[in-house]
Amino acid sequence: MVNKEGGRPKPANSGKTGGGSRKASNKTSNTKKKRKTRNSSSAETRKHRHRMLLFTLKCLLTITIAFLVFTYTFMRYAITPVSDTCDIDGAYNTMFSEYPQLKHWVDSLNAHIGIKDTLIYSPDSVVLHGIMIESPRKTRCTSILVHGYNANAVLMLHLAYMYNHDLGYNVFLPDLRRHGESGGDHVQMGWNDRLDVEQWIPIVDRHFGGNTRMVVHGVSMGGATVMNMSGDSLPSCVRALIEDCGYTSVYDEFKYRLKEGFHLPSFPLLDLASKMCEWQYGWNFKEASCTESLKKSRLPMLFIHGAADKFVPTRMVYENYQSKPRDKYIYVAPNATHCNSFKSDKNYYTRQVKAFLNMYMYK
Repeated sequence: MVNKEGGRPKPANSGKTGGGSRKASNKTSNTKKKRKTRNSSSAETRKHRHRMLLFTLKCLLTITIAFLVFTYTFMRYAITPVSDTCDIDGAYNTMFSEYPQLKHWVDSLNAHIGIKDTLIYSPDSVVLHGIMIESPRKTRCTSILVHGYNANAVLMLHLAYMYNHDLGYNVFLPDLRRHGESGGDHVQMGWNDRLDVEQWIPIVDRHFGGNTRMVVHGVSMGGATVMNMSGDSLPSCVRALIEDCGYTSVYDEFKYRLKEGFHLPSFPLLDLASKMCEWQYGWNFKEASCTESLKKSRLPMLFIHGAADKFVPTRMVYENYQSKPRDKYIYVAPNATHCNSFKSDKNYYTRQVKAFLNMYMYK
């Protein structure tokens, strides 16, 4: 189209082109701003996620460390308990108050040098202590009495009186490791304790003249010690075994105590504690199994348990009893709590023990 005034033709839509450039410029500016906003927002999101990840990792690390500390504390609490088992005078006073007849008996033994302290070294150089008690009459019959958890040899004097005074036996009372006057850095829960008691057997045999006939009788952890011994090859002088209120395994007992005492599940706490025990002391809770040892047992055994035992549940005695192949007898004391079968009915307990021993000690 030609301008009537004779000028050059004007480009079509010239005004619109200028406005479009400004709009394009504005759009570009807005786009850049949006990109900057999005980039800034993405950076903040990444920083937030990074902070959350670090916080989560710190929480997990804290929880893991706390769990490991708690597990190690539980393991140490279980097998290195704080106790007064070295208070020998206190143990004698406890025995004399519960069983007054023991005072005159112990005084008489001391007056006639019928009671002797004995020390030996274990293969790993730990001092082991025990008490020898001579029978009032010359005899080949000898009992080894093994105490329980957080106890000591003196706290077995009530059964020593039964064997020595009532049945006429020689008696040996060992202190297990970390109990009484024996050394040791942890409680072996009846597992490696069996090896220490086995080390005592030939020493006790020689002390009482040789060619003895022995019964090994344990209570609670001592009962577990006896059951674990039963799976080993023992000297021929050992004729019979008696366990009183022992558990099926260390793992089972700790599992039960965790549930009843602390309302905690066994997994993974107990499994990790067992591994920690293996790393530090060379044995674990599952291998310390009385039921497995009993499967290899060939010596006659009397199982005793209290019907009202809530510390080592009574059901465990039936599991142990079923694990032993043959030559087995069981006595569940009515209404007796843990370690109290003898105290609940001394006469009947003595008769049960005597009847069992009469079958095997005099052959």
